[in-house]
Order: sequence, then structure tokens, then C-alpha cells
Amino acid sequence: MTGSERFTRDTDLVLVAVGVRPDTALARTAGAELGVRGAVRVDRQMRTSVEGVYAAGDCAETWHRLIERPDYLPLGTTEHKQGRVAGEHAVGGQRTFAGSLGTQVVKVFDLAVARTGLRDHEARAAGFEPVTVETVVDDHKAYYPGATRMRLRVTGDRRDGRLLGAQILGSTQAQVAKRVDVYAAALAARITVDEVTDLDLSYTPPFSAPWDPVQAAAQRWQRVSEPLAAR
Repeated sequence: MTGSERFTRDTDLVLVAVGVRPDTALARTAGAELGVRGAVRVDRQMRTSVEGVYAAGDCAETWHRLIERPDYLPLGTTEHKQGRVAGEHAVGGQRTFAGSLGTQVVKVFDLAVARTGLRDHEARAAGFEPVTVETVVDDHKAYYPGATRMRLRVTGDRRDGRLLGAQILGSTQAQVAKRVDVYAAALAARITVDEVTDLDLSYTPPFSAPWDPVQAAAQRWQRVSEPLAAR
């Protein structure tokens, strides 16, 4: 839509997401180099290009541990990890920032929405051949009261089956945050989507099924992607 176009809609609520912009005025004044999306360029010890000056948090670049290059992922969890690295290194320590996968979760009314890793367009830009498969499954055994439907999207590389990312939508009671954490841990371990099925996850009917939704989604990805990989 161009700036000259106009439209009207009747709605009860409008949500506007405008993104995040790093505040780097002080860093620029100090002569620090800027990198991805104008964030302060840092190495994995959080050192800037200015001797003795460190940067961490929303103003700084992030090392993306999946694509193995700098990115910009302003998240509270990332800030704490980067701050710890910067503080330890500033006083003589040797800690290195392991990187971020962009793992996050947000509450939207009575829903939880989460993601980790790469989406299709990000994976393609990084040189992968992504396949994304969506699965809808109950958050726990349907015969136990209170079961709700979860929607999971798993992204893997069609060439070798490597897990690349996941997104989950479900009730705030469906343990969405912890389930996306399973995918985040799997990404950090650099395993395949099929290997997610072999993870030893807990089960009891009020909370899950013998195949947790995380694994059910991985199994469906495998069934759908195998014919694609054979082409």
C-alpha cells in the first residue's frame, strides 16, 4: 500500500507492532562501530571497537548460534546473558557469549504465542532449504478434562532433516513456553527433526500424551518432508 492509499475498517481493537530500534547515540559519540540494523558491533566477549568499552543488551548485536553470524535479537534473556559475559570479561574472565536463537513467548489475551530459531524466509536467506509443516494436536490426553488444541509449526532442512525452528500457538494453560524451550534446546544441540522424537520427555495425562505435542509435530514433519526430500 502506498502512502496515498486509504482504507477503513470497523474493529474492536487494533494492535500495532512497530519493532525495536537500538539506541546507539552514546556509542556513536564514543566512536564505536555499528553493525546489524544499526546496533553496536561487538565480538563474542561483548567488546566494542573502542578499547575498554563493552556493550550488551538492546543496543548491541547478537551472535546467532544457528546461522553463526551477527544478528539483532533484542530480548530480555539475551540481555542478561550478554551482560554476564561483558561483566566477567571486563574483570579478567574468559566467558564467551554462546549466542541466541531468538527464543521468545508472548501472552495475547488467553493465548500464548512462542517461537525459536528460523522461519522459512530467514532459513532460505541463511542458505538452508526449509520445509515447514503445521500440526494441530491436543495439549494433553483428550479424555482428561481441560484439554485444548495447540498449533505447532516445525521448520527443518529438506536435505538432511536438521531442525531449524518452531512456532507454537496455544492456551496459556498449555505449557507453550516450556514446549518451545524443548525445541530451543534441540536447536542448541543441532539435532534433526526426527531425533526430537527420541527425546525422553515426561508424560502424565493431565499434562501431555505419551508422544508430547513437540514430538507429534516432529513426527508429522518427518512424514510430510520425506517425499519432498526424495524429489
